[in-house]
Amino acid sequence: MYLVHITKPKNQIWKAGSYAQFKLPDSSFGPDKSPVKEDQASRWLTLASTPDEDEILIVTHNSGSVFKETLTHLPAGSKIEMSWLESSLSVKDNDQALVCFASDVGISTLRPVMKEWAGKRSIILNHLDKGVNIFDNELRELSKNNPNLTYKTSETFSQSQAFLKNAVVKYGNQAIYLLTGQPDDINEMKNFLKENGIDDKQIQTSMFRGLK
Repeated sequence: MYLVHITKPKNQIWKAGSYAQFKLPDSSFGPDKSPVKEDQASRWLTLASTPDEDEILIVTHNSGSVFKETLTHLPAGSKIEMSWLESSLSVKDNDQALVCFASDVGISTLRPVMKEWAGKRSIILNHLDKGVNIFDNELRELSKNNPNLTYKTSETFSQSQAFLKNAVVKYGNQAIYLLTGQPDDINEMKNFLKENGIDDKQIQTSMFRGLK
């Protein structure tokens, strides 16, 4: 697991849960010391930080890809290009409850959402962590300091389903459901919610295509 810290460009803003395309510096060399090919020089990555923080934070698996190996071994001070800043999640400023599910590194999408809305609305967050606990202590502390934020981790998908089923019983279609992470988990959880009466329009997803 890599945690990449990038200096935030001056006046750069984004929505919580955003992702962007990151491009390696020109003339970068990969782990085998050969030049990085153009089709390996850029990737879409999620911003795990909020616009209010002083840095752009990226969390990624050590997948062994040329891009990730090169990115995580760049010397401090290296410049990378960021473009196409977008968000697949849209949280409106109202009092609707948020019911959130993250699998694996999908938690990096929801971390800034939690930091932005904790204390302002009811939030339920479940993380099927699969060993990714990099933000666990921070989220537990955030939950401790904000009674309207409930945070729980799960070891199995069925545990996550049971946790969200309780949220469905409590909020039904009065809540917004945010699902992030591994596509198989997200699709299965979305179907589970729909089978339990949640309208499709109440569900938002952000899938990490590179996760297997």
